[in-house]
Amino acid sequence: MPTRRALGAAALASLAAPAVHAQAPWPSRSVRMLVGFAPGGFTDIVARAVAEQYTTLLGQNFVVENRSGASGTIAADAVAKSPPDGSVLLLGHSTPNAVSAALFSNLPFDPLRDLTAVAQIAVHPHLLVVPAASPHQTTESLIAAARVRPGAVSFCSAGIGSVHHTACSMLAQKAGVEFTHVPYRGSAPAMADLVAGRVDMTIEGINTVGPLIADGRLRPLAAGTLARIAVLPDLTTLQEQGYGDIDAASWVGIFGPAGLPPEIVATIGRASDQAMLAPAMQRILTSGGSIPASRRGAEFRDFLALEIERYKAVLGDGKVAL
Repeated sequence: MPTRRALGAAALASLAAPAVHAQAPWPSRSVRMLVGFAPGGFTDIVARAVAEQYTTLLGQNFVVENRSGASGTIAADAVAKSPPDGSVLLLGHSTPNAVSAALFSNLPFDPLRDLTAVAQIAVHPHLLVVPAASPHQTTESLIAAARVRPGAVSFCSAGIGSVHHTACSMLAQKAGVEFTHVPYRGSAPAMADLVAGRVDMTIEGINTVGPLIADGRLRPLAAGTLARIAVLPDLTTLQEQGYGDIDAASWVGIFGPAGLPPEIVATIGRASDQAMLAPAMQRILTSGGSIPASRRGAEFRDFLALEIERYKAVLGDGKVAL
């Protein structure tokens, strides 16, 4: 997270935002920000908040466009194939940009070669949750049911190859059981069926499940991260419960096509620093337990490369069934 000194510097830098914008080679038309998931999910909510901040800070109209499907790879591929003039950006997610890159050898794009990493926005810890009406009060109970009847316990995800899919598959792998995967086109429809009890469980971002836990519609069984989550300090981790070193967290960030001009990359990076100061952005990110991120440009690209290798080590060579 940014230090107080960094936040103060960003606040002072905001005074120069119009001059920075004037020097950048922006196209005259509106900037389209593609989102690879359905409207209403947390990625979509963050994208709209970021677009609003960019519009204010840069004097350029940013419009969110949802292109859901294939766990976000449709939107990412569309941006990868767009002209590198700043007219099309991606509010990218770790699923298509890191997990899918580790799992699939036939992706239509390479996130390191075909996209420009611009600015990471936030990191989202994940939780193992079940519907409030579920008979399972503990992870052990859930695993025991799957052990008695292989495949009888189902889990939902935002799509094949998503962080939720791979995290639940890793839990099954660590516990030595079999779950049934029910993929959706985004987290919002998946959560609707989970709350209704049509599926049994998932491992999903705290930003998505937090409000559903707060109003009593979902029950948390474990933190999916290696360390406990600050907003739920009493919730033990899957590792503490004996299910190995599962580290389920997702992130979102801004990407452009390969070859995006350095001036635009730098301008969006500075605008992202300023956007993080906005009370509306802070409420959206931190109220759900997300952690604002400050990786920009080359640092964000280096992080992406490490994420892809991390997922390859955990998921590669058929370790997770698709």
